[in-house]
Amino acid sequence: MNIIFFGTNKFSETILRGLIDMGQNVVTVVSQPDKVNGRNGKVNFSEVKTACLELGIPLYQFNSVSKEGEEVLKQYSPDLFVTASYGQIIKQNILDIPKFTTINVHASLLPKYRGSSPIQWAIMNGEKKTGITIMQTVLAVDAGDIYLQREIDIEDVDTSSSVFNKLAILGVECLKEFFNRFDYYINNPIKQDENKMTYYPMIKKEDYLIDFSLTSKQLFNKIRALENCYFIYHGVRYKVLSSEIVLEKGTAGEIIKADSKNGLVIATLDNAIKVLTIQPEGKSKMDAKSYMNSNKFKVGDIIENS
Repeated sequence: MNIIFFGTNKFSETILRGLIDMGQNVVTVVSQPDKVNGRNGKVNFSEVKTACLELGIPLYQFNSVSKEGEEVLKQYSPDLFVTASYGQIIKQNILDIPKFTTINVHASLLPKYRGSSPIQWAIMNGEKKTGITIMQTVLAVDAGDIYLQREIDIEDVDTSSSVFNKLAILGVECLKEFFNRFDYYINNPIKQDENKMTYYPMIKKEDYLIDFSLTSKQLFNKIRALENCYFIYHGVRYKVLSSEIVLEKGTAGEIIKADSKNGLVIATLDNAIKVLTIQPEGKSKMDAKSYMNSNKFKVGDIIENS
């Protein structure tokens, strides 16, 4: 079959390389436009674009694929579109192009966790399982019929990055199964149960700010889900890159311990969070115990994010 692949990030790259490795005929790829760094003006290529340059696959980067891509993509006489973390809404004029359909590799067990950030939200919500859904792409967000699903466990040591990597590999395995039984799956889709549907929005900048009035479990999950959470103490921003829950009590946001032996322990709504890896503003990440030698934190102070 002639396949056109739509994708942009690292997850997409893994899926694209998987398609190539299994011998699928990817005739061209569609990715998001290059991003320009606002500080230095450097043009940053997406992981998918870099892979296409390496593999010698034709690449298109439309500002709007639905407005600009119709005639271009039709010339390839595609049988199937495969999408994975592409990043644009694909409208009906594009979905109607392939002979069979458009399928999407989605990183959740639909109908749960529709939306653009399913991995992060699943970890933040304390889910113990997630997975890959191969589904038909329709105009409504992640609402298409399901062809197949496979699940994995989410461990307490997992971050969004580790789950992201595991799901990318699982996504390739699911596509292999899909193509091995293409006629069966394409003719036996399963409707999603709308009564079980959950939708979560895109992660916003303000979501990264740590609110110590949450429970210790909520904060622990948020820190490993977003991986760049931060709090502000005496006007300085500190990123918390890893943490653990400890059974300490205090007022929410109170600094309970801050020394090279115990590290940095901050009270939450119920117990406390021990910061394991910290990154002060403008500096490299470091072990929190080592950073406590700087005497920047005072026991008894309340972190008020100001």
